[in-house]
Amino acid sequence: MSEERQPLDPTRRLLRVFGVTVTNYEERTARLLERAADPNVSLEELAGVVAQALDLTADLDQRLRDITAHVLERQVETLSRLQAIIAGRRASGG
Repeated sequence: MSEERQPLDPTRRLLRVFGVTVTNYEERTARLLERAADPNVSLEELAGVVAQALDLTADLDQRLRDITAHVLERQVETLSRLQAIIAGRRASGG
């Protein structure tokens, strides 16, 4: 019997995308740093390395913002619901 793949909930999906992005960032920037350290690399090639690093960093920063926003939304939702529960109990005299 094959297991059906269930769609990922938003948290797992965001974490998976973020994890892949971080791993790719580490691997690709390590190669870029090696290339940049090569004394035979021209300034033009070095500028290309910097441009690639900027693109990778911008992508990673976007994924980090996505994760941070998601976590903050969960926190606000939890605390707001708790606050509503407490207010309801106070209003009912409980």
